[in-house]
Amino acid sequence: MAEFGKGDARWIVKERADGHNVNSWHWEAKDQTEWAKKRLSELLADIVVLDDATGSCKLVKVDSISGEVSLQSRKNRRFALYELDITVKWEGQLFDAEGKTDVETKGTLRIEDLSEETLDGLPTELTCDSTAGRRQELKELMRTKGADLVKKACLDFVKELKAAVANGLASDDAAVAGTGAAVAPAAPPQPPPAARTNATYVTSSADSTADTAKLEVDYSFPLNPHFVYESLIDTNRMRAATAADALIEPRVGGVIKLFNGSVEGEIVELVPGEKIVQKWRFNTWQPGHFSNVVITLSADGGNTKLKLVQTGVPVEERERTEKGWRVMIFDRLKMVLGGVPP
Repeated sequence: MAEFGKGDARWIVKERADGHNVNSWHWEAKDQTEWAKKRLSELLADIVVLDDATGSCKLVKVDSISGEVSLQSRKNRRFALYELDITVKWEGQLFDAEGKTDVETKGTLRIEDLSEETLDGLPTELTCDSTAGRRQELKELMRTKGADLVKKACLDFVKELKAAVANGLASDDAAVAGTGAAVAPAAPPQPPPAARTNATYVTSSADSTADTAKLEVDYSFPLNPHFVYESLIDTNRMRAATAADALIEPRVGGVIKLFNGSVEGEIVELVPGEKIVQKWRFNTWQPGHFSNVVITLSADGGNTKLKLVQTGVPVEERERTEKGWRVMIFDRLKMVLGGVPP
């Protein structure tokens, strides 16, 4: 054992008047949501889809941007987490042979999930007030060229965000690359997730298993089982991994809330370093309907094999739930803890 004060300098906590996280060794998150909304609004402003003698079509307004963006750092490693839902308004018109307006229409274009997991195929949703007559041509133009231009603006935003991280600009006194927007300070502690307010549920019954399914997830972490176990029941680590508010009470009977309350549950059983059993549900499931989650951990050399078995999942929610565990929780947790997703 090293003499007191002479161990690995990264683990020696020194008092600093400014409270600075030396070399970004400890986990730290900086909320960049407001900067992201402003920058995306700039990139999406006045995108022109058509402007010639046949007509015009363009974006007229960013209607809404929701979600979260944060810059994360741990062990002197920085990365960005982002998940955004973007809706823009558009309008278009086609001219007749005399150059006068023949038809006009308007609508919205939505990028429903801008995140690291969707970059290869950003999902879009297009609306149009009317497709009567030649208006269908405008809708088709927005579906193809318009959607491509919006996707390009979104990808340009992601490149800027990643460039800021790659260039080492994710610090308190730096600016995000190329924008002049100051990096925001670390977000203050958030209040407990608000209670669910909407009244739309998936259709599975709370007292029937006829319309539920079972899913299994096998995963590997380049860390020891005890550390993975602790991370899965640690509020701060899960908050960092999901880039959303979280609450986990690490005891039998303890409350679980993830993704700002979208996931809720209770801890049923804990075997340190080996097993976690939970009652688990999305808040869009029928009231009172919980699935059962069993997570087992085992050593595999210097790694951890994780196996998750979940029963009682509404059939129509199986794919969403499995992807959520693998991509939105395990991949992100591995990234936060210093690993690299497969």
